[in-house]
Amino acid sequence: MSESTDKKVRYDALVAYEYKSGEATKTGWTRVGAGFQSADGKTINIDIVPNVSVSNRLILKVWEPKPDQAG
Repeated sequence: MSESTDKKVRYDALVAYEYKSGEATKTGWTRVGAGFQSADGKTINIDIVPNVSVSNRLILKVWEPKPDQAG
């Protein structure tokens, strides 16, 4: 296995939404699932939380542990 597939990457599956804050339009993010590389490293499998409706666009972002999750 190559170095690039030895360490599998985890992704957060996110849906973006816009909202107003005063005069500014901002973007918020809702986590709706997670993505994981397949064994061959060529595809990403996405697991979505049950009963969640995803429309328009699904964003995958490399998961980064929060300081209290680092191990």
